[in-house]
Amino acid sequence: MTRGARRAISTFAALCAGALLSASACAPLPPARSFSGKIEAFHEGGRFAVVGDTQRTSWLEFWRESNDAEREVLAHAIAASHPALLAITGDLVFDGSSAAQWALLDATCAPIRDAGIPAFAALGNHEYWGGKSGPEHFFERFPHLENKHYYAVAYGPLRLVFLDSNITEQTPAAWEAQRAWYETTLADLDVDPEVRGVLVLQHHPPYTNSTVTSDELYVQQVIVPPLLRAKKTLALLSGHVHSYERFVRGGKMFVVSGGGGGPRARLAEGSDRRHPDDLFIGPPIRSFHFTVFTVTATGLDAEVMGLPKGGAIVAPIDHFTLPWAL
Repeated sequence: MTRGARRAISTFAALCAGALLSASACAPLPPARSFSGKIEAFHEGGRFAVVGDTQRTSWLEFWRESNDAEREVLAHAIAASHPALLAITGDLVFDGSSAAQWALLDATCAPIRDAGIPAFAALGNHEYWGGKSGPEHFFERFPHLENKHYYAVAYGPLRLVFLDSNITEQTPAAWEAQRAWYETTLADLDVDPEVRGVLVLQHHPPYTNSTVTSDELYVQQVIVPPLLRAKKTLALLSGHVHSYERFVRGGKMFVVSGGGGGPRARLAEGSDRRHPDDLFIGPPIRSFHFTVFTVTATGLDAEVMGLPKGGAIVAPIDHFTLPWAL
């Protein structure tokens, strides 16, 4: 299916879902609940968490699993891990234009907000569904982003660089401005003596074995080359695919982490895999998950916390390290 066809179907689905929710709404929605953007003072051994694709399953996708219970477990587990910040790689809701769906997300994320955990996010393709109201709802939850679609966050010697990888939702001028900012930012961080490592976070993965979506070639062409050229970049973290995968290209890690509660996607097996070098050995349908990164003297230590379908306890399913580049 072409990107244009997928977008047309997505837009139709969002409009139908929004119309149904609007017609069935009987009570006023509660006010939007925003995350904090204030990060606690850094200390060695400090931790932060990363999760992606927390959207609920739409009624239009009646054949796919619904994971409301698992999403609640993950939210409580993230809060209980007490990270210094939470990073989200997009697709927080199914229909970005739906105030009702954002209100449900607000309720799910209450343990995280109540714990005072600041959060930062990249825009996913679902945030754009239904028109401009989607990003408006998004930025209501993240007022500290000041409507910026791309930005950098400092956490001790680490920098988190967030990008908006929705190329079809941006004007050519906006996409070019982001590209220029991205390349300049990576170059500046390379010569900043206070920075030891950089993570790039966005929604669409350049490499995946998903049977639902394909590799994003424009990400391979525009986002990946500057990351490979930069000296201090450690990894690219993406969502979009509702699964967990991990690859290495040019000495950099590429992690697909979309296990926040969306209906899980089956990965290709055997000779059907586009990328047989997935470093995580797992079944074609993988656990819900989030990742906790610990900042150490030598780099980042990553522990992926998994949750099986129907489970109530998260437990480690993968572990990897990202040594400081210099």
